[in-house]
Amino acid sequence: MKILMTGLDYKSSELSVREKFAVTKEKAKNVMKAYMDLPFVEGCVIIFTCNRTEVYISVSIEDCDQFNIAEFLCRTLDLEADEYIPHFTERDERETFFHLCRVAAGIDSQILGDDQIITQVRESLESSRENGFTDGYTEKIFGTAIKAAKEIKTNMTVRSTRAASAPYKAVEKIKSLAPITGKKAVVIGNGQMGRLTAELLLSESAHVTITLREYKKGVIQIPDGANTIGYSKKYDVIETANIVVSATTSPHYTLHYDDFIKLKNMPEIVIDLSVPRDVEPKIGELPGVNLFTIDDLGDEDSSLSEEKIILAEQIIKKNMQDYYKWRKYKESMRWSK
Repeated sequence: MKILMTGLDYKSSELSVREKFAVTKEKAKNVMKAYMDLPFVEGCVIIFTCNRTEVYISVSIEDCDQFNIAEFLCRTLDLEADEYIPHFTERDERETFFHLCRVAAGIDSQILGDDQIITQVRESLESSRENGFTDGYTEKIFGTAIKAAKEIKTNMTVRSTRAASAPYKAVEKIKSLAPITGKKAVVIGNGQMGRLTAELLLSESAHVTITLREYKKGVIQIPDGANTIGYSKKYDVIETANIVVSATTSPHYTLHYDDFIKLKNMPEIVIDLSVPRDVEPKIGELPGVNLFTIDDLGDEDSSLSEEKIILAEQIIKKNMQDYYKWRKYKESMRWSK
């Protein structure tokens, strides 16, 4: 058995390409099932974030010759393989382990030290496990990589939790353009990203309104000081707002050009934190509207110091040794049967 992976990320592909491979939880389940239906695949995990889409599979060595993981992914998503394969990187098992540790630790992210990614990696593993798509090899490589990532984050904090987030970068971008104090802001989306954005805007003394889906059930957390409005009435408050931030997991646009041009007054700043995009790109062409996407918020300097690189590599290599000790034992038990 061996682990194979392929993926594209912000380094190899623009947002317009990455959003083609954006997968909802249900779509990810269907894609993983397609891989699992192959006779030589024993386990499959998909990681999807704003920065990347990556597929990890464990396979029978003797049965997977010439199998192209990226081509299969394209076909499964009804995308033209020849057009998109150049954006993908395939890695062998040792490269995969090193890469997965860096990803989970947030040191390979568009926003250096991204604090959400380790949770996203863990949730990717849990989603695969819940659907019965993991095996011992995928469980072990992900579990060991997450452990290594925790050690890296504990021993070499890159920046504070809030600073290592897209909402923080969004608010910093807004502040670089105009003072926030006293401005009216609308946040579309009440997930983790939306709530943190609202909290940061409130801390800058903005007047914040959060949209809520009418059908959403359960306990809804609203930051102290924020107002709320039904999602269907969002344009009523956007018309009087200076700032709009959209951060949802919707597969469709939350803001449409044809609706936007009907507004008597348009916000000066619109930030789209979602992949696939929430905001129809044509909105950015309207006079007086400044539209920014997640790709406009990355770090100008996303490199680590040499000292931190060495420390991270030491932690990864130590955990890699543990993984290969387990692997050697696993293989010996397999062949002894």
